[in-house]
Amino acid sequence: MENVVINWLNLSIILGWFFLGYSALILIGYHYQLKILKRRTEQYQFASEKEIVFYERAANIFGVSTALTTFGLIGKALGSSIEMYQYIFVLFIGAIIGLGVGYAIKIYLDYYYPFILEKRLHHIRFRPMKSDSGNDMKLLNETEEDIHLTAEMIDEENEFSSDYDVWLDEKTGEKVIEKYDTHFHTLICEECNFRTLIEKNEETVKEPGIVEEGLLKKHYECSYCGHKQTINAKLPSLEKTIEIRQNLEKTNSH
Repeated sequence: MENVVINWLNLSIILGWFFLGYSALILIGYHYQLKILKRRTEQYQFASEKEIVFYERAANIFGVSTALTTFGLIGKALGSSIEMYQYIFVLFIGAIIGLGVGYAIKIYLDYYYPFILEKRLHHIRFRPMKSDSGNDMKLLNETEEDIHLTAEMIDEENEFSSDYDVWLDEKTGEKVIEKYDTHFHTLICEECNFRTLIEKNEETVKEPGIVEEGLLKKHYECSYCGHKQTINAKLPSLEKTIEIRQNLEKTNSH
């Protein structure tokens, strides 16, 4: 009986190390998938959508590893002379510790890690770019980039569903336009200061006129504290939209 108990405890420790390695492989696999993506837009989207998901998956496996290892180590430390119900109690303690570790990491990933992820995404998106000629490319500002975008692209930016970056090689004229989906991004809640403000719906309060801008209201709700917030966005006037399209046609004709 004593040997059976020791074998089970050893197996628990071995499984703990196995799940620890599995957790590490999940993280390594994620970063490998991210690295092999060639375009920064693909890296940006993949990191935006998948990074926290992979990290939470690894955290769950790490919690299992912690529970199994804790059970095995405490059980061996107590020796084989204790009663079976005491082993059950030790197993319960290990499970509680494992759940606690996994939950603590999840809380960190849900409410604190988004700030770190935002910095990583900013680095991916705005790191320097070189043209095919090897020249440094210039990132155009919001005003400069409009003549290089189609009316549909500008509409998407105005509706905050997508954002476009235009990079230009001023020596050769080479141009690169990159699209970034921003609708799934969370904002910082003004109540709890966590990046947990999620868009729920939007409504057009005022349609744009010939010279007057329209008004769009976007409604957000915090997934942490439940705070509700409304953000107003301007819609370009019809005159402005026509002007942008004319500038675009002139640019394309050249």
